[in-house]
Amino acid sequence: MKLLKLSSLILATAAALMALAGPAAAAPTLTSPAGTEYTGTVTMTASESLLLKAGFSTITCTESTMSLKVETNNEERAAGKRSTLSFGNCGGGTYTVHVLRLGSTVIHHVTGTVTEIEDEVTFADPALGISCVYGGGAGVDIGRLVSGTTATLPVKAQLPKISGGFACASPAEWTGKYTVTTPDTLLVD
Repeated sequence: MKLLKLSSLILATAAALMALAGPAAAAPTLTSPAGTEYTGTVTMTASESLLLKAGFSTITCTESTMSLKVETNNEERAAGKRSTLSFGNCGGGTYTVHVLRLGSTVIHHVTGTVTEIEDEVTFADPALGISCVYGGGAGVDIGRLVSGTTATLPVKAQLPKISGGFACASPAEWTGKYTVTTPDTLLVD
């Protein structure tokens, strides 16, 4: 009987200690350095030419910068509003690219998949009088963030057409590569 009471006391004590300890703290999606939650700005610049197959033409941009301020960073995702999105030297200056709307970015835990939401960008050929608007809409996966010192984002996405005539592809294919310039090390945990 004493052994039964002692076992019951040990089990009750263990349960009380577990209740006091509470749940384990959730790990953030982005860290920099390893093990330290990152809540700053993530800035990326094009490290390879970006190609957009827009139907009327394949547009190559050799310059691009995008950044976002991380507002949410939990065990499911890191997310924030886009603060910068720019494109330059597109088609040797033949094409114009204008950002109409900055959306937001979500980086998913474990996979590192990057989803763009509600961006809108116009790609145009002034000589032909063709203009196409593409964007993230409700959400488009554009690539997978590769963790590390000098993290990268290889881009491969199908961008939905928001507006434009028959010469505009629907969807347009976007490929290229960005390198994370801030922070120096960015990890998807």
